[in-house]
Amino acid sequence: MNRGVHLRRVVPLLGVAAVAVLPAFGTVPATAGAKPVPPAGQALGAFADQLTGRLGAQAAGAYVDRDGLLVVNVTTPAAARQVTAAGATPRVVAYGIARLDAAKSALDRFAGGRGAVGLAWGVDVVANAVVVSVPASDHDAATNALVKRARAVGGTVRIRRVHGAVRPMLGPGDAITTGGSRCSVAAIGTGGGGDYVVTAGHCTRIGTTWSTSGGEQIGTTQASSFPGNDYGTIRVTNGSLQLSNDNLTEVGRPPAGSQVIKKGSTTGTTSGQIVGYDRTVNYQEGTVTGLIETTVCTQPGDSGGSLQSGSTAVGITSGGRTGGCTANYQSYFQPLDEALQSQGLTLK
Repeated sequence: MNRGVHLRRVVPLLGVAAVAVLPAFGTVPATAGAKPVPPAGQALGAFADQLTGRLGAQAAGAYVDRDGLLVVNVTTPAAARQVTAAGATPRVVAYGIARLDAAKSALDRFAGGRGAVGLAWGVDVVANAVVVSVPASDHDAATNALVKRARAVGGTVRIRRVHGAVRPMLGPGDAITTGGSRCSVAAIGTGGGGDYVVTAGHCTRIGTTWSTSGGEQIGTTQASSFPGNDYGTIRVTNGSLQLSNDNLTEVGRPPAGSQVIKKGSTTGTTSGQIVGYDRTVNYQEGTVTGLIETTVCTQPGDSGGSLQSGSTAVGITSGGRTGGCTANYQSYFQPLDEALQSQGLTLK
């Protein structure tokens, strides 16, 4: 696709339906002794990391259920007892995280091939599987061959037919424009004596000079990483601009199941939950790895927008399904921490 064209041609979303909501994969109800929060003073994500780290190979990921309780997947009854003692909800599953990661790595060898275009996959801790999203209308020989190879990886892989193919979008939510195309702002970073607008890499690679929706000059593209990653930065050269991250005070990665919101210049503020991390998405323009999958609505022009959880800045809008935000929506975000670290930036 020629990414230098106007908005209506440049910004279609990723185009994938969402992985089913949590109950579809058998979330275990909380036990009477389960605690909805970690020990006092400890963030839920840190609590989950500490607990799964202690369990080692017996752990298979963690997520937050609809009641706000931390559920930890384990492969043995002994590990389940440890989880209960720690105050979380155990769920005994078939596959450990090492086996799931190995299956995901096997699928990543197919990334970039013609049959992979429009597909996305990653470890879904709620499904306890590597879920491969395949457009329902895509039955060409290359795709069918890839699906066959994916199934051959083993029982850890689950194929899900979804609406639409994955494509990147152009687009905390303010519009930014270049050459007739529009994207959105994820966060304001600072470092090296300057301020930077952080947005999607597939946005910054299409233009050099950026403006606000009102026509005020912002600055020029400083860095662009896409495909592979999907982040970019714009160095702010207009000293009269008022830059703010609103209520965002830290950068992090909340556990799967956490409630999040997205702010973008097309759909405004929309909400949903994190499905999982480390997704590999095969856009027409190339493969992007390490993305966050969510159920949050995104549409063309939201690209580069902000994924947030409370005061925590989480991600940069990369893509989502075109054609409207229906039930079980699926969208993808570049982790913000990686983008900031790569450029030596912190939140302003």
